[in-house]
This record gives sequence, structure tokens and C-alpha cells, in this order.
Amino acid sequence: MLNWLFKKNDGLPLYRRLEQVPTRGLPGDLCALEKYDDHSAWRDSIERDLCQEPPDTNAPMAITFLKSGDGLLQLRQDNFPGPCLLMFSTPLKAEDYARVQVPKEKYHFFCSSAAETAKVVQHFREHAGSTHVALDRCPRCNIITVVDNKGLNNGEKVVDLRRIHQATELARCGLYFDYAQEAARAGDLETARDVALELVGHVTMEDARTHLLLGKLGIAMRDGQMMRDARAFLVFLRAETAVADLDEAKKKKSVSY
Repeated sequence: MLNWLFKKNDGLPLYRRLEQVPTRGLPGDLCALEKYDDHSAWRDSIERDLCQEPPDTNAPMAITFLKSGDGLLQLRQDNFPGPCLLMFSTPLKAEDYARVQVPKEKYHFFCSSAAETAKVVQHFREHAGSTHVALDRCPRCNIITVVDNKGLNNGEKVVDLRRIHQATELARCGLYFDYAQEAARAGDLETARDVALELVGHVTMEDARTHLLLGKLGIAMRDGQMMRDARAFLVFLRAETAVADLDEAKKKKSVSY
């Protein structure tokens, strides 16, 4: 018997601007930066650092599934012979996907260790016809990275997949945030806002720096709703120092990036 952890909807905040415009695109020069060798080298160094620690295949909540009814959420792709099992690296990412893609479905978070995840993947391959898995499928665009599920036959392979994905996410988050911050400092507030919203909507919602930047941009641009949305995220993430920083900027009506 697997030792599963169930969680319920925990009230994830939302940016109204992101809800209205889920995809804004990225500046051409930012897209170019992501293709440079320097960025690839940085991303690879992050992965090497992550791989320094021995894999803990029994650590809880390594992977989150979305449980709907009696099964786990899967995605059918025209070019695959069978369904693709959706996996998420954090419950927050699972929550965001569910509210955007299956807002009317009742679901639970179905969290497991890497070792347990390998058993789930095997079960769905043998009994549900699944052929692939997708980790952190973006809810706001059609970009998807899939892996043949035959390769995830043990916990170590699941940990490896998670680390590879995490390295890419961390590198992209750093690149986008630095670009948005520099745009804000240069007075190009709209570009800063749009890149930061792309970061939140398509990369990760778990970086407090990005929400603080968006909150300060909301103050500077007199966008009270965006400032409130950013603050709600900071509270949700328990980023007390960032909340205090944003509140002080609002009080003084003065921001620094």
C-alpha cells in the first residue's frame, strides 16, 4: 500500500491581468539571450549543483498528480499512441494547471515520493495505456515537454527528471527576472510588467522577487489591482520581508527596483 498524501484547494491567488491576457510574448532580445551559450552554460551549472546531493527517492511530495474522480489527470496528444500522464513538481503548479484547464472539475492533490511515482507510472502504463509523462505542463500555452514513461522505471530516474526540469526553470526564472528588473530600472515599466507576468504565468509562481517587482510596478503605474494581486501572492508564499517592503513602498509612494 502506497502512503499517499491528499490535499485540497488552498486558495491560490491570481493576477487579473494574467487572467485577461494569459500569453503576452517575450521581447526578441530576451528570446535571443535564452539561446546564447552563456545561458546554456549557466543552466548546466545549476543542474550539476543540484546533482551533487544523492537522490532521496523516499522524500515526500516529490511529484504531485491531479486526482479527478477515480483516476489521475491525463492528456491525449494526437501524435502519441496513448495518453500522457500529467505530473507536477509542486502542488502549486498542479493547482494553477487545474484552475486554468479544468476549472469545473473536482480534484485533489495526489502527492508522492519519487519511488512511489515510478510505481504510479508503471501502473498507468500497464493498466491505462499511458505511453508518456509530462512534467509541469504549462496551463497557458501549447508548449509541452514529454518523456517516454518506460524510462521512469525507478525512483532515481524520477529524481533525475525533476532535477533536469528544475535546472531549466531556475535558469529561465533568473534570466527573465533580471531582464524585467533592468527594464523597470530603465523606466520601461510596461516591458518590465509584461515580462514579469510571463515569468509568473509560464515559468513559476513561486519566486517572491517577481511578485515584489510586480507589486512595485503596480504602485509606479497606478495599477492598484496588480499591486494587490502581487501582495496576495507574497502573503500566500509567506514572504514576510517582501510584504513589508511592498507595504512601505505603498505608504511612501516611492519605489526602487
